[in-house]
Amino acid sequence: MAEQDQVTSQVASRVTRSTQGMAPLSQKGSDILENVVNIVEGGKRGASPAQTPTPQSPLTQHKISRVEESSLCNTLQKLKLLSLTPKKTTKDTKNKKRPSPSTQQQESETNIQEAQAVAEASNPAPAANSRLKFTNFFPTRRSDRKSKADLLKEQTDNMEAALTAQDDTKLGIEVATMDNKGRGIKAVNDFSKGEFVVEYAGDLVDIKTAEDLEAKYSKDTSKGCYMYYFKYKGKQYCVDATSESGRFGRLLNHSRIHPNCRTKVVMMDDTPRLILVAKQDIFAGTELLFDYGDRSKESLRAHPWLSL
Repeated sequence: MAEQDQVTSQVASRVTRSTQGMAPLSQKGSDILENVVNIVEGGKRGASPAQTPTPQSPLTQHKISRVEESSLCNTLQKLKLLSLTPKKTTKDTKNKKRPSPSTQQQESETNIQEAQAVAEASNPAPAANSRLKFTNFFPTRRSDRKSKADLLKEQTDNMEAALTAQDDTKLGIEVATMDNKGRGIKAVNDFSKGEFVVEYAGDLVDIKTAEDLEAKYSKDTSKGCYMYYFKYKGKQYCVDATSESGRFGRLLNHSRIHPNCRTKVVMMDDTPRLILVAKQDIFAGTELLFDYGDRSKESLRAHPWLSL
């Protein structure tokens, strides 16, 4: 009894934080204080000390749970088991396989052949006309462009015709007088790169004959040098075009810097022929020029224009 009075006096003399103007007690502190008071009051009443209540978790929001009745649930389950539409059997669908595309194509071709056979049997006269081609209704359109082989053959045929005719007036070129040069050749038509222009026509002689003729021509200053030396398949040749022949190839002037033609050797009847072809695209009205190829010091001193 004395111990309970001592506890009571201690509780009565306890000063809470709220009485001193401080923050109120926490929830835990309040629970401890309440337990002490209950112990004291129980001791005063002569009752057995109260058991410390077990802490409870704070209340949570309530939930609404649907209570299923057993009888109603059984009825609904029975209704679900019943079906108003007959069930589909999977046995037939499993056994039946889809035809492959090749099988379908064969069947369609067979049907078409059978239909054509029936049509021909019923009407045999126009049977030949029944197998019409696509081109009978839509004629094919052929390209007008020529292949490289066709173009080369056409150029070769034109060149051979020009070499055989030995007439340069129909080649699309003409003789013209050039400033500070005398005679020269101009293009009347356009020429594409690699196209035949004219032949450097003259007498084909060997080297010994060419040297003798050159020594003879050097004595006559009124005559120029129209001798063209070239090598073909390891053999030296010379075309002597000194004599006036009415051919235009011998009249083309020289240009070492800006030539628009070049020489080329072709074989015709086992004889090398020296021709001039367009080195680049040439337009009408342009003077035709090629490089004489003479680089000797004597020729350059005697004819300075060879370096131009």
